[in-house]
Amino acid sequence: MTLIVACGGDGPPAVSTTEVGAIIIDGGSFQIERGGHKTLTATVKDIHGQGISVPLVWRSSDEKVATFEPGGKMTAVDTGVTAIEASSLGVSSVPITVHVVWLGPARVDAFQFTPPTAASPGGIVDSIPVRIKNLLDNPVPNARVAFTVTAGNGTVSQAIDTTNALGVASVRWTLGPKVGVNSVSATVIGDDDKPTTWVANSPVKFSITSYQALSAVEGDAQTAQILDSLPVAPSVKLVDSLGKPRVGVPIIFEPTGNGRVTIPIVSTGANGVASPGVWTLGDIPGDQQLIARVESATLILHATATGTPIHYKPKVIVAGGFSTCGLDDGSLASCMGQEPQVGDGDTAQKSTPTPTAGAIQFNTLVSSLSGTVQNHFCGVSADAGIYCWGGNALVDITGKNAGLSQTPTRLQSSATWTQVVAGGAHNCALSTDQLAYCWGANNYGQLGIRADTTTHFEPTPVYGDFKFLSLSAGANHTCGITLDRTTLCWGLNAFGQLGDGTQFNRLAPTLVLGGVTLQSIGTGESFSCGLSTAGKAYCWGALEGLVVTTTPHAFDNTPVFTSLSVGSFHACALTSAGYAYCWGNNQFGQLGDSSVTSRSGPTRVAGGLVFKSISAGVAHTCGITDDGSVACWGLNVAGEQGDKKSALRTTPRYVILGVTP
Repeated sequence: MTLIVACGGDGPPAVSTTEVGAIIIDGGSFQIERGGHKTLTATVKDIHGQGISVPLVWRSSDEKVATFEPGGKMTAVDTGVTAIEASSLGVSSVPITVHVVWLGPARVDAFQFTPPTAASPGGIVDSIPVRIKNLLDNPVPNARVAFTVTAGNGTVSQAIDTTNALGVASVRWTLGPKVGVNSVSATVIGDDDKPTTWVANSPVKFSITSYQALSAVEGDAQTAQILDSLPVAPSVKLVDSLGKPRVGVPIIFEPTGNGRVTIPIVSTGANGVASPGVWTLGDIPGDQQLIARVESATLILHATATGTPIHYKPKVIVAGGFSTCGLDDGSLASCMGQEPQVGDGDTAQKSTPTPTAGAIQFNTLVSSLSGTVQNHFCGVSADAGIYCWGGNALVDITGKNAGLSQTPTRLQSSATWTQVVAGGAHNCALSTDQLAYCWGANNYGQLGIRADTTTHFEPTPVYGDFKFLSLSAGANHTCGITLDRTTLCWGLNAFGQLGDGTQFNRLAPTLVLGGVTLQSIGTGESFSCGLSTAGKAYCWGALEGLVVTTTPHAFDNTPVFTSLSVGSFHACALTSAGYAYCWGNNQFGQLGDSSVTSRSGPTRVAGGLVFKSISAGVAHTCGITDDGSVACWGLNVAGEQGDKKSALRTTPRYVILGVTP
């Protein structure tokens, strides 16, 4: 019984009583893992059945199984069964049963770890892994492991890691700055961050003794102009802990600043020396580095890059297939890469922006994006005509010269145009009255004329009299957004790229399902993507990393985007702050995230550049940065990134026109 005394006024004090009638432990009996914690609660009612709040005392019938701290926090100490009751003011609850089990960590061991032979101060051990198993020798997922540096003053990538489905937890280990012993301990911990003392072998200890495994032989501390080759080819020597040369060991050479070496991976010779050949500096002035890596040993060679790069700064950039075009401030087009997409009438590929023939002023510029046929560029000229050049340019309405066009050639039409889009072997355009016309190959219905699937070389009205805000042509399908923001697609639908819930080809514009209102749309080889008016990206069809999706698929947990560009097999988008994200196929580094790993959702482009616009091509991507410079990444097979050296660029690199001393 609880007495409550109240004083006031002139009369005697008022006395009220609260008598506990019943205590019921919330949730009833349960099972808990050994070492786990749980705070228990109970519902208390007075003798009248009204809920009241009173302090509770918690008891365990077997404190070898479970114990309590004040406030009802229970600790599962060891396996077994115990009865738990709560009491207050002489009244106790009906006991509940708690069963403590041991299904979690019982043993921890180092997992597939071999100490590196070469380990220099500051070197990196990519992974120090441990595996946790239970009493049945099965992997334990979601267990927590604390990694602690115990000698050498190194660092680990994170203090605590959680085991995966294989029971493995790991961290990256950076060795300390001085020669000597480095060690890390890996301890299994509970949900209270305290060591789980009954786990066998915990903590697991890792130890590495670092020494000067790599040393520079030649080529350190040189100076040259950016983009030039250094006069002395760099070389390094690899030795064991006793100072003896190690032979036949591959060494990785990684230049910074967009530089390059002749041979990125080369093995040591009989004297332990390896050279990557010529080191060509990148386009960033100042200190550039050549990082030599082997196992957990690292050596950095330095070079001073002089001069100032002249960046390519067009007002528009368009990435195509093995080619890139831009519009300068005078609206004239220049292109680089594979012919005849350059459009200068020559046959030699170009690695610098080269003016197209004819000095035509363009309002807009687009590229076809088929990965299986020769590509072309088209643009709407200042006088509302359409010009195209490259493969499948389709500017001759007689069909006699439907393929190759080495220079910008005007479409034979008296109509005036506001937009043109280029497909694999077809083109479409919007007239000034916003009606759509298409011409070229029609074997899948990509012209949208409903009547037939024959080739039409003359612009032919798209069926339905729809008026469009914009169009986009893929390899073999076409999409458009109407004035009331209805999204329609037509043509090949083998992979669901029309978004109508089926995989049937459509000869006429067909509604994209899902009810999403789009502000822009893009089409690739076998998929389509749209940007909603709320700034969310959607894709449908067959895109790398996603199963075939026949209706729009939303990418959740991504930033709000303000623009979208779709390539042949990948897509990119920009945020309002100018940060670039890409997703899809990444075989050639076209996502720009410093890898060649394909991504199923928007992934931030590496390098920290801020972009005003972005353009996804067949196998490369380009963008205009906030200072007006062009940066590109991905495949560079024909000079499409402004570099005559064929290479893969996994991060953005500026297009450089020259260097001033």
